[in-house]
Amino acid sequence: MALFGCASIIGLDDYKVAKPAGHAGASAAGAPGEAGEAGTAGTTGDAGQSGAHPNGEGGEAGTSAPAIVGCDGVTTFEPNSKVVTSCIIRAGCNPYFNPVRTISTCVTYDTQQALPGETCTLNATTCAEYQDCEHVGIAGDDLCGGSKKTRCDGNVAVNCGNYKVSQFSDCDALGGTCATYDYKGVTYADCKLDVSPDTTCAAETDENKYFCHTSSGKDDLRYYCWEGDAYGSSCSSLAYCDGDQTAGDATCYYNLPKCSGESVTCKNNIANVCSSSGSLFKYDCGAVGLTCGVTGDADYCLAPGCKAADVDKDCKESCSDDGSQLTFCYGGAPFTVNCADYGFSHCESDVDKDSETTFAACRP
Repeated sequence: MALFGCASIIGLDDYKVAKPAGHAGASAAGAPGEAGEAGTAGTTGDAGQSGAHPNGEGGEAGTSAPAIVGCDGVTTFEPNSKVVTSCIIRAGCNPYFNPVRTISTCVTYDTQQALPGETCTLNATTCAEYQDCEHVGIAGDDLCGGSKKTRCDGNVAVNCGNYKVSQFSDCDALGGTCATYDYKGVTYADCKLDVSPDTTCAAETDENKYFCHTSSGKDDLRYYCWEGDAYGSSCSSLAYCDGDQTAGDATCYYNLPKCSGESVTCKNNIANVCSSSGSLFKYDCGAVGLTCGVTGDADYCLAPGCKAADVDKDCKESCSDDGSQLTFCYGGAPFTVNCADYGFSHCESDVDKDSETTFAACRP
């Protein structure tokens, strides 16, 4: 698998903020075969946007990662415990189980440091800290316990029992106003946006089509249409909305430095990638104890003795048979952790419907 030209799958080239998400019946953001997630996929926020802070489920790290053995079976190296923890937290606390990037990619390429807007979660050790940055989360018993139902709790959209996990979205931070609507007798909550003078939603009701709204001096909005109203979220001040508006294929992209001439180089153990669209990505392999390399016009951050094939296909994410441990790939080398050490109850795995790649994560 090349690392470029497949941003919609792994989010490394022309980086997308979040996968598309719809409500009931859509599978774009959900795990294969399941209903999609609540309208907004959640934009990444910055440290200054804390918004409402409901108590989400799971996640409080309290361990340092042990040494990792490279692909040669002999050489060991020290992992970056902060990056390992925050990537496990990002995947574990995200209500949309199928991530834009796997834990393996998050750790190996230190993507939180490389991509604007994600640095907010680089120090995260709990789901509460993840929620403060992303403004979405897994809803705990305080929001969805007992007989509590889907609703607007102030300006927080709370969906109880509608998806694989109950979840919430902080509409204050996401640029909208909480509203509810019914679909086949089931109530859903999401963030409704003011996209005037856009008239797209007058003729659209489709959770699988996304559009952009741009207004001078304000964050771009990405939205879908349902019964004449626009639902979605802000792309945040660190991103912009773009895509094929006619096809309803809009998404949010981070603002990155510009470059010219598609290329991949390694310098001072940093992978410098100039994409086909002229965006410059810098992945600091050395910061996570790995070595930068270029194979077949693609960049790799590699553990001792590992090759491109180890990253692309040989090393796979998985859960232990008893569901207590997660194995992910650190520069191509398998690395196993106990989910309980990071505040989670178990490990779950699934298959990404786009890339057909198995992914795994510790979950509440």
